[in-house]
Amino acid sequence: MDTGFIELRPKYFLNENWEIIEPIPPEGALKAETPEEDLKKWIESTVIKVAEVADTKVISSDNQYDYLKSELGMNIILPKGRIEKMRFKITLKGDGYVSDKVVAIDGFPKDVIEEKYIIEGKIKVGITKLFKFIPVIGKLPEGLLEIELNPWEFKIGSLRRVNIDFSGGLTFFPEWFFKEDGIKNDLRVALTIRKHKGVNRVEGDVVSAWIYDPGVLKKPIVQTDAGTIRIY
Repeated sequence: MDTGFIELRPKYFLNENWEIIEPIPPEGALKAETPEEDLKKWIESTVIKVAEVADTKVISSDNQYDYLKSELGMNIILPKGRIEKMRFKITLKGDGYVSDKVVAIDGFPKDVIEEKYIIEGKIKVGITKLFKFIPVIGKLPEGLLEIELNPWEFKIGSLRRVNIDFSGGLTFFPEWFFKEDGIKNDLRVALTIRKHKGVNRVEGDVVSAWIYDPGVLKKPIVQTDAGTIRIY
């Protein structure tokens, strides 16, 4: 005689007439998380996203164009893990269209930033009369655009430990490639932009993609974020 037994588990909720109402969720599915558990998840959560706002100033004008300096970037919180690589691309639009009426003249950071220019996680950046970015240390070089806050402090933080590739200026599609451990906090980029005076609204369609390594024994994750940012 078989002395074994069969374990019975409830599968359905029944009404008073013993009719099936709905399936019973798997074990553990009904367990509610405590407020402390929710808080712990939030504390340890990772944030990597396109910053919603640009910081833009008009730095010069002539009869045909306005010239802008604009900073855009990423908001990043990394309680654990690291970003291995990141691509950051901006598509410039004037009144909703890509055209030569809105062009990026130059961008920053550049491919190579010499260590001597970085002081306490910041670097002084100047804009020349040709609307190019140059690092500044000590005596101000000739040829800087005569505007307030030129040069200004650009928070570069841990970017000293990042390899950077910049696509170059004179484009509608400026983009950057970042690599290594220093990609964190509020990663920023800056543009000088030439805007035709007939353009009323300048926007940047920003797309960012990155490889996030959560840590030991976990597989790196490819992620992305995008947003349309009002520049002017």
